[in-house]
Amino acid sequence: MDAYNDNIESNQIDKLKSLFPEVFTEGKVDWGRLKATLGEAVDLGERYGLNWKGKSEVFAKIQEKTVQTLRPDQDNSVDWATTGNMFIEGDNLAALKILHKSYYGKVKMIYIDPPYNTGNDFVYNDDFKQTRKSYEAEAGIVDDEGNITRDDGLRANTGGHKHSNWLNMMYPRLFLARNLLRQDGVIFVSIDDNEVHNLRLMMNEIFGEENFQGHIHWRRRANQPNDPTKMIGLVAEHILVYTRKAEAYKSSGVGKIAVTGDFSNPDNDPNGPWASKPWKTGSSQSGTKYKIQLPSGKEIFDEWMGSEETYRKFLEQGRIYFPSGGHGLPRKKYYLSERREEGQSATNWWPSDVFGNNQEATLEQKELFDGKVVFENPKPASLIKNMADISNVKDGDIAVDFFAGSGTIMQAAMEYSVENNINLNTIAIQLNEDLDKNYKNAKSKAKQIIKNAVAVLDGMNLEHTIADLSRERIRRAGAKIRTDFAEKLAEREKPLDLGFRSYSVSESNFKPWNEMVTDPEEIRQQMLDALDPIEPDATDESILTELLLKRGISPLTDIEDHDTYLFVPSANLAIRLIPDLTEPDFAEILASGARTILVLSRALGTNETLRMNLTLQAERRGVKVEVV
Repeated sequence: MDAYNDNIESNQIDKLKSLFPEVFTEGKVDWGRLKATLGEAVDLGERYGLNWKGKSEVFAKIQEKTVQTLRPDQDNSVDWATTGNMFIEGDNLAALKILHKSYYGKVKMIYIDPPYNTGNDFVYNDDFKQTRKSYEAEAGIVDDEGNITRDDGLRANTGGHKHSNWLNMMYPRLFLARNLLRQDGVIFVSIDDNEVHNLRLMMNEIFGEENFQGHIHWRRRANQPNDPTKMIGLVAEHILVYTRKAEAYKSSGVGKIAVTGDFSNPDNDPNGPWASKPWKTGSSQSGTKYKIQLPSGKEIFDEWMGSEETYRKFLEQGRIYFPSGGHGLPRKKYYLSERREEGQSATNWWPSDVFGNNQEATLEQKELFDGKVVFENPKPASLIKNMADISNVKDGDIAVDFFAGSGTIMQAAMEYSVENNINLNTIAIQLNEDLDKNYKNAKSKAKQIIKNAVAVLDGMNLEHTIADLSRERIRRAGAKIRTDFAEKLAEREKPLDLGFRSYSVSESNFKPWNEMVTDPEEIRQQMLDALDPIEPDATDESILTELLLKRGISPLTDIEDHDTYLFVPSANLAIRLIPDLTEPDFAEILASGARTILVLSRALGTNETLRMNLTLQAERRGVKVEVV
């Protein structure tokens, strides 16, 4: 028994560790790093840990505020009114910041397949202060790191600080990703040999070493490579796995694990594919002695794994198998269906025959795109479905991929939802990367793939971007699932969600207030503009989306349309978007039972008397009115 009272210091440190695992080094609080995490400019100095050029600036990048929002794109969406899935086009760091308030601590699973930093891929410039025009002016210019910059926010990472550039790009994204995870959430990150060592150290710092769950070696190709220029051929990739909080993940119930083994059904067993193990005990094992007669007629008296009664029962059930045409010793069958249901310990070796491979992913593409390969080195849906199994996802859970690429996560989630009779919701984020620019820098094999992709996009009258290609892949995958599983879908009580809402990262719908203006006439003009601070091209849908996001509400939440106002039941919130608000309109909104009412300033115009009357009416009922 511990004779001491509660250790307050230890409890406080545990709380700090749960909030800021990245500030602990070898069990001690790194106060300088804590200050940096909280936005204070500090010199992190030299100590044990992962350090690189520009690390101090990373925390400033994380803390940097954004007024950007998501702009709805219904034309590129599927089942807009009913879907729980999102596809976001734009810079993923900006998107993660935009989603941060609405999805903090709500995501069950994250999978990303980021740039591997091979020198041939691109990394993000992460400069939100530069305008699109300034990017275009710099196209083709080599920066001071030796990287060739492009006008789509990407650069070739071939300069003297190759690893530092990559770490500067990855750190803030992983930091924000951790905040999105639930306490029992899991993140999987694919990587190859170039950065796996740095990624492991970086994730230890962000997620906490105690939340490291495993380093998976996934055999990405079924065949053997034949490259005489390399000493060791590449057949496997790495997948690092971390939980937000290990204890919470374990207590939530560990998910089903993909079963490895050579399962087949040579005797057409009605129980399906099976494998077997010896019924005879090994040399170091003890068992029960009795006589067994083989189908060949030979009798064997020996020690066996189970009792004679159990053996007879299994024999009658057809669960005993005699190899070598009935001459071999008995073996007990175990079925694939049972193993999938029971689960087994995951291993850090994921063979291609169970977890999929690049060839399988290529076939998935060909089935969707009329025999064409349109993405280079995509991941197979089976790989991500096995991650969902391990994560123990349930109906209504959210999975995120903010390097969406080919959009595999959405196809995998749809298929997983069919197979498990749930709806696994997804958020996919992909930069609007220009395929025509990629073509100029691509090798011959990749050029042909890009040509195939452009041909598909032209046939659909779509832009030549990876985001457009990803959306098209998701649309086709949903249509194929609807056809292939028509009978199973008809049996479902809850409709399968095969849609997605498309959004793009965009500037705010509200005019910015420039605090640097000093000229009286310019100040007067700004004040006149503030009477209606909405940008001229803003739509009601985009304004609504921004208002919800900046209040920490998902734009996918249920919204009731009452003509004169919108009501958000989950937040007890009423929103008035249309102009010319009248007292009868306001009385109707008050009667809705909303605890907060959002009113655009254009709804009140310059009528200060009306504004005061409405505010007083709301105060009497304990309702808060916010004018935007």
